Amino acid sequence: MSFNKNIYRKVLAAATALTMAFAVTACGEGTSWIAKCQDETINSGIYIYYQTEAMSEATSKLTKENADLDTKDEKLLKTLTVDGVNVTQWVNEKASKQVKIFAAVNQKFDELGLELTPEDQDNVKNMSETFWQYYSGMYEKNGIGKESFGKIVEHDYKRNKVFLHYYGEGGEKECDDAQLAAYLEGNYSRVKYIKFDLTDSEGNALDNDAKAEVKKLAEEYRKKAESGTKFDDLIDEYNDYKAKLAEEKEKENAEVTGEAEVTAAVSGEEAEKTEAEQTTEVTGTEDAAVTEAVSGEETAVTTAETEDSEESVTAAADQDENEASETEAASEDEKAAETTAAVTDENGEPAVTEDASDEKDEAEEDADPYKNESVFKKGSEDDGYNPSEKVNKAVFNDCKVGGPAVLVEDDENNGLYLIQRLDITGREDYFEGDQRTNMLSEMFKDDFENMAVEWADSYGITFNDASVKRYDPFNIKYD
Repeated sequence: MSFNKNIYRKVLAAATALTMAFAVTACGEGTSWIAKCQDETINSGIYIYYQTEAMSEATSKLTKENADLDTKDEKLLKTLTVDGVNVTQWVNEKASKQVKIFAAVNQKFDELGLELTPEDQDNVKNMSETFWQYYSGMYEKNGIGKESFGKIVEHDYKRNKVFLHYYGEGGEKECDDAQLAAYLEGNYSRVKYIKFDLTDSEGNALDNDAKAEVKKLAEEYRKKAESGTKFDDLIDEYNDYKAKLAEEKEKENAEVTGEAEVTAAVSGEEAEKTEAEQTTEVTGTEDAAVTEAVSGEETAVTTAETEDSEESVTAAADQDENEASETEAASEDEKAAETTAAVTDENGEPAVTEDASDEKDEAEEDADPYKNESVFKKGSEDDGYNPSEKVNKAVFNDCKVGGPAVLVEDDENNGLYLIQRLDITGREDYFEGDQRTNMLSEMFKDDFENMAVEWADSYGITFNDASVKRYDPFNIKYD
């Protein structure tokens, strides 16, 4: 995931929280700023933004401890604690820390002579405008102005520059590949897996007999993997198997639908036939008399028309035969031209045919070194488990790198997982570019933030006590 996408997700998460929040007060003149650091005055809107982030995090922590917690019960929430600290205090301390980091990064960015590239500046502008267009109402109601929001987005880009100055290549705290590899091995797993569904096409749990059949199938695949069949081939085989089942199910549904339509049509025809017969019986006697009167005249006319018609048909048939011969000859010429065009381009060079193009696409797909792979992060109570707690723990505890595939039954996701674990250090993409930056940010986030707080203190940052007292996180009301 690119750095820009990370910022987008971060801002979107805060914006989503704000779609439910409406502040009851706005910034007054004496409380329009939250802190001052060197020659920079930091708007209170930035502090409120970080308060909303912290409040969302606090609520998430509390609901993990108690899934039935009523987060709308303000009186109850005020009595609770997060990490042993009163909710209000926890949120305000978290927001104040982020303000310190905000101020410190801005000062250090200038001190180090760093710059945002024109592309960075365009990204800041575009992202700010995009989010402001959709969420300005919520931001403004919470006392967060457009200028403050733009500075928050810009801060994330500056922070990344400062971070890489210290932890990137050639930095004072540079992380080498061996250190990164050790972190990946302890916190991530690279796997390939097949999920055998224990539900039908409508999502209903299978009965015991059907479930037993799926388990038997999964065990067969496990034995194939154990005997040396490539896991990618097993994945392709299972995908083909599922596609065939889906096709048969669709055909079966179509047949059922068709039979119902035929039945309805036949019933309709029989009803019409019955009605017609009844009508005929009523009018038959009267029609017979009329028919007998005109029968002689119609016979004479019909005989004359038949003779003329036979002559016309014969002439038309001769003409069609001649035209068919001409058309067939033209068609052969066109086919020859098309064949020539298919094997050569406008310069007379061999052309790439559609089949060749398809083969090229397949070759490019096969060239993907990480085809069918997933990377799971080691789960925890705070961060959750992917794809489920049981599977995640099995990946890290039961599956061995380079070892046999392991079969895990997962009630949470109603499936059987056949999992093969690979060497995470073989993922070269995690050692370069944006993915490396993401890993470094994860590894040294706390270290960098603590360092930034120390910078802020050394710069002599001061807070506006009136603003701190005024902006209570419980002034954010949730629907």
